[in-house]
Amino acid sequence: MKRTLVLLAAALLVCIFSAGAETLQHVSDLAGVLSAQEEAALNLQAEEVFGLTGFDIILHTTNDSQRKGPKDYSFDYYHAFRDAERYPDGSMFSILFDTRDYYEAARGRGIQLLTYREANDLAGVVQGKLSDGDYYGAMRDYVRYVRRLLIPPTPLERTVELAPFILIGGLVVGLIYALYLKSKLKIARFKQGAEAYVLRDSLNITQSDDIYLYQTVTRTKIQSSSGGGGGGFSTGSRGGTSYGGRGGKF
Repeated sequence: MKRTLVLLAAALLVCIFSAGAETLQHVSDLAGVLSAQEEAALNLQAEEVFGLTGFDIILHTTNDSQRKGPKDYSFDYYHAFRDAERYPDGSMFSILFDTRDYYEAARGRGIQLLTYREANDLAGVVQGKLSDGDYYGAMRDYVRYVRRLLIPPTPLERTVELAPFILIGGLVVGLIYALYLKSKLKIARFKQGAEAYVLRDSLNITQSDDIYLYQTVTRTKIQSSSGGGGGGFSTGSRGGTSYGGRGGKF
């Protein structure tokens, strides 16, 4: 009986602390591009990363960057949205629809983890889906990207991720082997010319001309300076807190 009361008391305390625990808001969709289900899913994914690593991921969209550049807007919004003293380590991924920019602001561990990486690293994660209008997919991939940097995949997870490539490789090898076997089944061989169908010394050619049926056209792609791409990193400070950032166009 005493043991039962102790267990009930412990369960009650757990419920009280759980009810009183602060639930962080990881999604700020001011542009309204996410459904309720998508917002809930992203918040759950970011909360899981925070619970495992203490790294705070914020996902933000807006139609009004307040006439600021993506860097200044993102640094200002991040600093105002989340207390830097209580949550020093994290990043905010922003999509600015009025300027067609995406930007990542980072602080604490996030600067070393994210800001100083390759210039096109962020673009490779989010730019394709942003350009296609898949904003939920871009934000979901961003959370996965940060998680992988914080928690490298286990050997089993790597094997699962590589399984499609292994399967494709096996199919390619099988196809090559099948073509090799097919080549062994050839009976007749292709012959050049028509010697077998013309009587010897019966063809007398008095004139010949070169007729060109095809032409070769070489095209050189012109790189546009207005395209996207993950820009180089930049740094700044808000209220004594250092921030790092990188971003691009979509």
